[in-house]
Amino acid sequence: MLRLFHRLMDIGWVYRLAQLFGRPTVRRYDLLVRNHVPQGSDRRVLEIGCGVGSSRPLFAADYTGIDINADYIRMARQMLSGEFHVMDAARMSFEPDSFDDAVSVATGHHLSDGQLASMIRTATTVASTLHIIDSILPVSSGSPFKTALFRMDRGRYVRTFDELRSLVGENGRIHRHEILKGPLHDVCYIRASRLEPQSRTAGAAVDAG
Repeated sequence: MLRLFHRLMDIGWVYRLAQLFGRPTVRRYDLLVRNHVPQGSDRRVLEIGCGVGSSRPLFAADYTGIDINADYIRMARQMLSGEFHVMDAARMSFEPDSFDDAVSVATGHHLSDGQLASMIRTATTVASTLHIIDSILPVSSGSPFKTALFRMDRGRYVRTFDELRSLVGENGRIHRHEILKGPLHDVCYIRASRLEPQSRTAGAAVDAG
């Protein structure tokens, strides 16, 4: 049954409907976008894993969205302004410094460690700043419901905050992070920029908290 539900979620209108049931988590994603992603019509924003474009209204910017699901992109193009492309988050083909901000909302837990590492390295090359917003395994060990719910997610790569932060720090330079607890999921924000080769070798990262 769960596999059937996951397959149905690949259909654009089903995915959009499912987001209504996850509003407590989606509201926290939106809050982190508003609090941390700079706004302005002159900014160039890339949303990685944009889905059907639900986050598009949050950006008053020159907007580009990518997603690997062609049906999601078809729906986004029909409803929203901006550029939308079918593209693998781990294999983006933009030129360096094409964007001011790259934003990933609820995408990381769908990517393996290798795919996420590739996304981080590429995103911090094509954009000045990468903003990662994602669900994480509960911060509190006494949250069996949230743990079970997240492990039922279509994304196969659920992580703790420390696991996600470590992976980001190995492939980018961390500048800030924040955690928001929620009734369904705990979510986090991580801001990162390009990690220079010598810093990657030394394992250096700035983590402002």
